[in-house]
Amino acid sequence: MALNLALRASPLSSPVPTLYRSMLRELPKVLSIYDIDMPLPEATLKIKNLFTQNSHVKDERVKDILVAKGYMELEETLMQWKQKAQLMRIFEGQTSKFSAPIVHNNTPRDVKEEWERYGDGGGKPGIKIL
Repeated sequence: MALNLALRASPLSSPVPTLYRSMLRELPKVLSIYDIDMPLPEATLKIKNLFTQNSHVKDERVKDILVAKGYMELEETLMQWKQKAQLMRIFEGQTSKFSAPIVHNNTPRDVKEEWERYGDGGGKPGIKIL
């Protein structure tokens, strides 16, 4: 269904705006099908933010892959192959619990910090002996 929209686009136009317009055209239907209680302008803004996250991409091959993934996402959504929670993650901007940012602590510790952290040195971490 969504793939047909991609094939109808003229070869001279950029595929990104065509995908964007297709998603915005189908957005009211998606909000209705999945019973998402979100105003249409807010949902439109969320879709726009998804597109602006990849606006830095310059390589045409990468753009083509992202556009193909976008059409696949649209088709899966319209065919109701997704659950409401998956769409809410997109609209609310939630990330997976496994995608937490990695924090590197490269500051060297001195002996005093280690002593305060481990107590008397022979005890368990976090337990301080008075």
